[in-house]
Amino acid sequence: MSPSRGLPSPLLRLRFARWARLHRAYSSSAEAAGEEITPPKTAIQLLKNSPHRLHIYRSRSTNPFFNLSVEDYLLRHSPSESTILFTYINSPSVVIGRNQNPWSEINFPLLHSPDFSHVHFVRRRSGGGTVYHDHGNLCWSVIMPRKVFDRDVNALMVVRALKRLGISNAAVNERHDIVLKPTPGSSEGVDKKVSGSAYKITRDRAYHHATLLLDSDLGNIGQLLHSPLRDFMTSKGVDSVRSPVANIGVDSKELVREIELAFLQKNLEKPGEIVSIVNLEEKETIERRDFIREGMEELQSTQWLYTQTPNFLLQIPAKTQLPELPGLPGLKTTIPEHGKCTILATNGKILNTTITSSPDPDFAFVQSQESHIRLLHKEFRGPVLDKTIKEINTLDEPAKSELSAWFNTAVGEWRGEQDFDYWVDKNGEKTLRAKAIDRIRAKRIVGYGKRGTPRAKDGTVVDDIDVDDAVEESEQFVGEKMRKELGNILDSEGVVTILKNNGEFEIEGTATIVEKKDEEK
Repeated sequence: MSPSRGLPSPLLRLRFARWARLHRAYSSSAEAAGEEITPPKTAIQLLKNSPHRLHIYRSRSTNPFFNLSVEDYLLRHSPSESTILFTYINSPSVVIGRNQNPWSEINFPLLHSPDFSHVHFVRRRSGGGTVYHDHGNLCWSVIMPRKVFDRDVNALMVVRALKRLGISNAAVNERHDIVLKPTPGSSEGVDKKVSGSAYKITRDRAYHHATLLLDSDLGNIGQLLHSPLRDFMTSKGVDSVRSPVANIGVDSKELVREIELAFLQKNLEKPGEIVSIVNLEEKETIERRDFIREGMEELQSTQWLYTQTPNFLLQIPAKTQLPELPGLPGLKTTIPEHGKCTILATNGKILNTTITSSPDPDFAFVQSQESHIRLLHKEFRGPVLDKTIKEINTLDEPAKSELSAWFNTAVGEWRGEQDFDYWVDKNGEKTLRAKAIDRIRAKRIVGYGKRGTPRAKDGTVVDDIDVDDAVEESEQFVGEKMRKELGNILDSEGVVTILKNNGEFEIEGTATIVEKKDEEK
């Protein structure tokens, strides 16, 4: 019998039996005393203090906001020398990079149509371009120490897994993406992209995550990632690089197993090393981890989705016939021969506008001034543009009605939680982010400036705190506190022993182990 399918090792069985005895004794005494039984902490709760160097996490949720929040948690709450493989599948979603302009990347008229109302719009925390996720798309992520971060190493690990499943033409290109090379005799002589990568690097940790097109709806990719505003926009954000794509056509469960084995082959230092394997359920995880719950709320907020957008300039040349949009059949809007239409915006708000239609320079100046004043500091959202452009009295009625209707559909309404607060949760309590800022502010204040401004040791204004640094420092503080409180608790969910069999590493057995010295007495 293969070790991967056999009984757990004697050591693991002994540990499991010991846990069972301790758990029964603890439960019986607690019930007899009428005490409320506290469930044992899960592996993700104690990840910061885990004694294991290698971890494999598998999400059982298809919620993209949950999976991305878990990924951020694993980055920020894992031991500094640990390496983690995290795999998940998202429900249909359009996912843009941290520094991208959604209006130049996404076809919002199509995304907001009834046929695509089930597709999520997501802005992730890492950079890179826009991708489409669905149930035929496997996402993988490797979280590691920053000092060993390498763009190609993990991609090559996945290529090795693909080759074991018979995908012999898989390779890593110069952009660090996984592609399928043309096969001998193929009529197409171009590489087909099957995986796009993105990265995030913090002070001590980094992650490399990517998609894998297995059986994805490629038609949706072409439609949803073609914005009607793209040709008219110049942005300081990151533009996506368009590439031919293809599906790999392998089973997701088989591929996950091969990626896990390739991960172990790459990272195991010696046979018998302990690896933590965790299957994550969404409901239990967000109930136990406020950081993940708050992260999900942030990712779904309009502040994160739209007001994180870098500066962009929308400029439609004169005599341009605007593209026809879903929901506006037959509307053929054309910018007049002497007209102008430019909008400068940042963080989702308009800074400057020029909309004119008159051939008379003097009257065109009046139109420009009125359009600028009316739209200044307004949110760049379809209904706001529609209403405000209609209120510009100096513009011709037919022209402004058509233009406002076109903008309303092309830009679209903002969708997301509008009442999200970074500092106060729904119960009126301070969020983890706010508490982190308070702790760092208290630690940094050493005096006050001439105007009573709190100053830090380096002379900087304490109010100007980098949020990511504050959160990371606070997590180190929490980690030290947890070590003191937890004492000698070992709580690892799905701990496994890795055996080497005929040159291949295989997984043997799983169990939940909970040991507390005070419970042995």
